[in-house]
Amino acid sequence: MTADAGMWPSGTLGRLPDAKCVLAVVARPGDEACYLGAVLDAFRRGGSQVSVLAISRGDASPYNDSMERLTAVRPFEFDAAASALRASHCMLADYPEAELRRLPVARLAERVIRMVREWNVDLLLTVDGRLGDRIAACVACHAGRELAVPVLGWTLPHDVAKAVREATGLSVTGDADLRIDFELRVHRSTQQYAMRAHGSQARGDGTQFARLAVQGDREWLRWLVACDRARA
Repeated sequence: MTADAGMWPSGTLGRLPDAKCVLAVVARPGDEACYLGAVLDAFRRGGSQVSVLAISRGDASPYNDSMERLTAVRPFEFDAAASALRASHCMLADYPEAELRRLPVARLAERVIRMVREWNVDLLLTVDGRLGDRIAACVACHAGRELAVPVLGWTLPHDVAKAVREATGLSVTGDADLRIDFELRVHRSTQQYAMRAHGSQARGDGTQFARLAVQGDREWLRWLVACDRARA
């Protein structure tokens, strides 16, 4: 299923919020490209500096199309994807992916807080969309509240999420239209290039490329933590 430009309602189509430095917080390498790549590219095109932080090594993936262990190859893939996205900084935390759910959110957020301070971040971007795995959103929100930094979450409208589930089998439920704050028209070429940098995950990327085909040239975001200046 391929979406055309007029498939989804465009009443909220508009510009991104102003930000000097955006930090994408994801659970594992690959998410920065397949979920947030087009949005990061839109921020960069708008003049923002972008950076990426993955809070695990991504070693629990069921896919490995390389000849190396995932713990050895995924950091290099993450660096390559960050370069494709033209990120000013990238950081891969050394937590095993399987342990994320057992670790306190406050402990995981410490790395985010440190990066926000070191890189002068004024906006956090993460993946929500009511995915089954929301650890990155919880960590980003904890850090955002701690530092009074707004947090934007990637999401989908309910009808788009339903189309994605039917086309790909991904566990995503999306958000009601009234909860969505931004609908964007995006370019996909940089995102797709960054996704292909994760060569060990090639077999799994087919599902994500199918999701992008459903979404077409649209992305949706909502405030997860909206500070006063974000509301303004």
